[in-house]
Amino acid sequence: MGVVQYHLDGLEKERKIVSRRRGLYKRFYSISLMFGEKELEIMNVLAEETERDILLFLMQNPKATQKELSAYAMISPSSINWHMRRLSKSGLIETKHEAGSVRYLVKVDRPQLVALLKNYHPSVWERWADRLADIFSE
Repeated sequence: MGVVQYHLDGLEKERKIVSRRRGLYKRFYSISLMFGEKELEIMNVLAEETERDILLFLMQNPKATQKELSAYAMISPSSINWHMRRLSKSGLIETKHEAGSVRYLVKVDRPQLVALLKNYHPSVWERWADRLADIFSE
């Protein structure tokens, strides 16, 4: 692990890669791909299964509530709340308070998210392709 970290640090100093930390994970991206800050944030979320699935569910179900997300993801409402705070902090979702409930909206450009998903997470793309096609046909 030390050797890998040493070489990754060297590549970062040479400006051949860039890293982004999210929680416990640090991810590395090639400079040649020329991602902007927003793309890097989306890529970080797409790399995490639960938050990726929540984001894709919200694309399919705009204005979903915490209860709906909890039922979909099969995790507790408090865990959903934790994930939603992270997604909100990253600027990918928006929280709306309506009539005593909290609803969530995706703030990400859909074609951009789908392109990143298709190009950099092909296995997820395969699983979600039919659902994403439905989203865009609506």
